[in-house]
Amino acid sequence: MKDLLISATTKYTKEQLYNYVESINQCGFTGDKIMVVYDINEPTISYLKENGWELFQSQLDGHIHMHRLLSIYCIIKDLDREYRYLITTDVRDVIFQKNPSDYLEKNLKKDILVSSENVLYKHESWGTKNILEGYNKLLLDRYKDNLSCNVGVLAGKYESMKDLLLLNYLVSQSGDTQHFTDQSSFNFIIHNNIVKNNIQIEGLETTWALQVGTLSNPNLVGSKTHTNDTYTIIHQYDRDSVLNQTVYNKYK
Repeated sequence: MKDLLISATTKYTKEQLYNYVESINQCGFTGDKIMVVYDINEPTISYLKENGWELFQSQLDGHIHMHRLLSIYCIIKDLDREYRYLITTDVRDVIFQKNPSDYLEKNLKKDILVSSENVLYKHESWGTKNILEGYNKLLLDRYKDNLSCNVGVLAGKYESMKDLLLLNYLVSQSGDTQHFTDQSSFNFIIHNNIVKNNIQIEGLETTWALQVGTLSNPNLVGSKTHTNDTYTIIHQYDRDSVLNQTVYNKYK
């Protein structure tokens, strides 16, 4: 059975999507590729189609961060296809160094694989600000001692991922949607006692996904023992000038 990689983009150009697309071309992924597109230009549309992406036009309502969850859910629901795994990620600052299907086949033990930011919520200033803007101190107090996890790199069993996308969107709408409520609502869901037994959280200790943005945090949970090129996915590579240049050199 095939796997599905599905993402969403608005306003990004071919140049901004280039590393993402080329990395997938080179990593060995053989599943279906779907891109939800909102406001993008014709050269970018042509580039994606030429590289094997199935495009679905959608109308953006509010921030793409939250609305993409609904768009992706509705598209795959209407397609009514069967897949083994569903993988969805951010696009501008993500690259695939290895085939994600291979990693999931060997290492997925639960329904959904989640990428840790490798810090507790209370030790991540952006995460704390984000949850306070979208919700309130009550939610922060509940989860401040949990790992902050990233909604920009997600994978898992197809049907469970469909449910998570819809649930994440619905919960995100209960917050202040002037702000980005996708990640704070996501963390509320995955750390909730009702569902957390179905969630597999991985951080620096595995080679699934490297979240570059928190590596300089003095309160990092765990230590980085793997080299950059051993991770299946690298996220936020542009926040490190040396790594950003390495990626540029690889895919230029």
